[in-house]
Amino acid sequence: MRYGTALRLSAAAGVAALALTACGSGSDSASGQKRIVYVPAVTGIPFYNTVACGAQEKAKELGAKLDVQGPPEFDPAKQSAIVSALTADKPDAIMISVADSKALIPPLKLAKAAGIKIIGVDGDLDDRSIMTTNIISNNLKGGALAADEMAKATGGKGEIMGLNNDPGNPLGEARAKGFTDQLKKYPGMKYLGTQYSKNETAKASSIASSASSSNPRLTGVYAMSTTNSEGAVTGLRESGRTGKVKLIGFDISGPIETALNGKQMYGTIVQHPYQEGQIGVQSALDAVAGKPVPRDQNSDLVFATPANLSTPEVQKYVYKKECGK
Repeated sequence: MRYGTALRLSAAAGVAALALTACGSGSDSASGQKRIVYVPAVTGIPFYNTVACGAQEKAKELGAKLDVQGPPEFDPAKQSAIVSALTADKPDAIMISVADSKALIPPLKLAKAAGIKIIGVDGDLDDRSIMTTNIISNNLKGGALAADEMAKATGGKGEIMGLNNDPGNPLGEARAKGFTDQLKKYPGMKYLGTQYSKNETAKASSIASSASSSNPRLTGVYAMSTTNSEGAVTGLRESGRTGKVKLIGFDISGPIETALNGKQMYGTIVQHPYQEGQIGVQSALDAVAGKPVPRDQNSDLVFATPANLSTPEVQKYVYKKECGK
């Protein structure tokens, strides 16, 4: 996910940094209204902004109160501090996108012990006993979809390289495995392996430029994150092989939308954080009511292209800077 413009939520769901806004503990004592707090890993990222927008809409629909509390920078310690403060405040549920699958275990374990339902969005804990559910994109499925689209783009021929952030990251590894497993169905295509950019756009650009300049057999690049997609667009432009080497990305951003509209990318896999926020609120309220909630839930994916990007079907997946827009 990429750092971007902060979402301006309504007063009922204002983003705070480390201190909680003044609000009552648990359910609203006068109305019995249930209260859910969404804790993103960091504020200001369009993906998390969009989760909050989806959650806000669902909470309003179901008569619940939603607050958003997140650290202004990606820091598991600061996110842990927010969770600890929330535990004392005792909302009915905490909906959280964890910054670290290990570091958040102690504070969330205490929150659960205090009777607060824990709902995961876009990432689980290593201790799976704490969260009631985790809602996340099916990254294996997304990788497989990227491979099928790459086969269409290249006519099922040529050499393909992957661009990822770092080895060992669960999300990135799943996106890679889904792609490579599915690519085996296309014997005319050869996977050259994955190179790593350390989540740096400039490094991704350099890798894509060098690979496409030195290898005339390269017909496709699979970029497995926002940063890698944006970097690969620049790299292929620098090598003069935009359009000749088919670029398929994963995720969406303003620069990626621009690249699609300019036909500098063949397409990109787009997640549905808005839906994840909606599922999160529904799951929280079901859990509070004692209803069964699936332990693992997947949100939808779509393949966005220059031809379909502006359609309503795809636009509902595009990440938001501001709710309602």
